[in-house]
Amino acid sequence: MRQEKFTFAEFFSGGGLVRSGLGENWTARFANDIDSKKCRAYRENFGDDVLIEGDIADVSADKLKQEIDLYWASSPCQDFSLAGHRRGLDGKRSSAFFPWVNLVKQAVNSGFGPKMIAFENVSGLISSNSGEDFKAVIKAFQDLGYRVGAVEIDAKLFLPQSRPRSRRGTRRSCAA
Repeated sequence: MRQEKFTFAEFFSGGGLVRSGLGENWTARFANDIDSKKCRAYRENFGDDVLIEGDIADVSADKLKQEIDLYWASSPCQDFSLAGHRRGLDGKRSSAFFPWVNLVKQAVNSGFGPKMIAFENVSGLISSNSGEDFKAVIKAFQDLGYRVGAVEIDAKLFLPQSRPRSRRGTRRSCAA
């Protein structure tokens, strides 16, 4: 039985853990990270045919004018983290959400919006700025026409450590 192939774009890609996790039924069409060390690891693991190294704010929306099933964003979390300074969406790193969601908006408006979006972050996003940052993230996806749900996962269920992570799953009209 032949399995269906899917495509994805990986934002804030780091060394490519999402690409590794999705497996062989997924084809990368785009990847981006600002950190040169992480991009070097990505290239060593996967080559650089889809990788764009640099600030997400400098990425051209034209790079996303292609059919892509899933956008996965593991955006900077330090400003949401309970261990950080809790600057939230106004923080230097976590404010990268805004140029990223602008790229998503441009893709949607040009007819190339993904079927699904996974926005992965730390649990602190839920309580950051008394919940206002979480509401802003949810509203941004709703304003783009996506249905939104949230899931909290703790790595201790899979690994010998506890690292709670939150993922905001969004999708157009796909079956759950």
